[in-house]
Amino acid sequence: MENLKLLRNAKLKSRQLELKKKIQQESTSSRLNSNLFDSNSNYLECLENNSSQEDFFSKLSDEIILKIFNFIPRKTLLKYAIVCKRWHQLMSDEFLWISFDLSYRINHAETVMKLLNLGVKMLALGHSDIRKSTKKYVTQNDENLRNLNAQFNKYLFNSLKIEFLDLTNALIDTDSLNSLLKHCKSLLKLSLESLEINNETFLSLSKNKRLETLNLTSCRGFTVEGVIILLESFKNLVSLNMAWTDLDRESVYIICKHLPSSIKKLSLAGCKTTLLDSDIQNLVISCPNIVDLDLSDAQSLTNLSIETISNGFRNLEYVAFSRCYSIIPSSYFMLAKLRNLFAIDLFNILKANSIQTLKNYIPTLRFVNRYPFCFIARPRIGNMRKSLWGYKISQNLSK
Repeated sequence: MENLKLLRNAKLKSRQLELKKKIQQESTSSRLNSNLFDSNSNYLECLENNSSQEDFFSKLSDEIILKIFNFIPRKTLLKYAIVCKRWHQLMSDEFLWISFDLSYRINHAETVMKLLNLGVKMLALGHSDIRKSTKKYVTQNDENLRNLNAQFNKYLFNSLKIEFLDLTNALIDTDSLNSLLKHCKSLLKLSLESLEINNETFLSLSKNKRLETLNLTSCRGFTVEGVIILLESFKNLVSLNMAWTDLDRESVYIICKHLPSSIKKLSLAGCKTTLLDSDIQNLVISCPNIVDLDLSDAQSLTNLSIETISNGFRNLEYVAFSRCYSIIPSSYFMLAKLRNLFAIDLFNILKANSIQTLKNYIPTLRFVNRYPFCFIARPRIGNMRKSLWGYKISQNLSK
């Protein structure tokens, strides 16, 4: 019984203490309110006292503020530029505008131009619809600025800092494309896959002397003159994809004869009747350091090309001869001379038992028929949607 009484007394004391604390809190808050909003007190004085407090944010260095800004969605960040002069200057820092992914969406000209003028170095516009600006400040004063081409020429800076540009399957007319490329002088990697191009396209690109990777898969509008401009302008190309571009016989001959020796990755897939054994011989002379080579669907190639490749390309690691029906399957065993060969694609050529036999015969061969689609010079492969040419691209306007 005594123990029960002690417990009851302890509970009562704890409740009393809790009630006292609540009463004290309520009294202090009421005092604060009365001090702040008392009729005799001046509300403006309170504001002045608060404004006189020290601004700790202004003491932060630009580097720290930029790191904080980097976590803020870019749409919101653009609104912060009106806070003060310092923030306005920081908003144009290249650190905040390194890479952007605007793929698979409708992009108006003003969005693309703003990002490019801010100094974006990596921009993905693949499968996007690039439309002319409808803003009043662009169209009301000059009737000539009502098309995308004129808007690019008018508002883009003369020398953009863009280095990686993906325009794969983008909806953009040729004139607008050329005017956009004309302002680019620092490109390292470019994809124009499935776009309509002309000779002016290569002339517009000619100032990009450091261009290393060029994807022209399924482009339309190739001419012999355009091919010559391409080869004369870019002497540092490392990776080139010209698959399924409907190249004529003369263009294929010029390409294989005059490609720069810097080429290490090349795709000429889809040249069904225009790529010959003699072109492969020229290719071995002009580009002896090729590592990846795709000659799929070149149905005019024969066993002679296999012999030329096995003797000429000593550094070859990957080769594709899918649907090259004029080559006798047994001739692929000559590729055993290539000590670095680890992958080969022979779709619709060899059966399963023959593939295993080929693997056993070539000790370095690890993969057969691994790549149904060509990967050379392409910005994105398979499910790698958050990168361009192997480099991470994470930002978009909503993140």
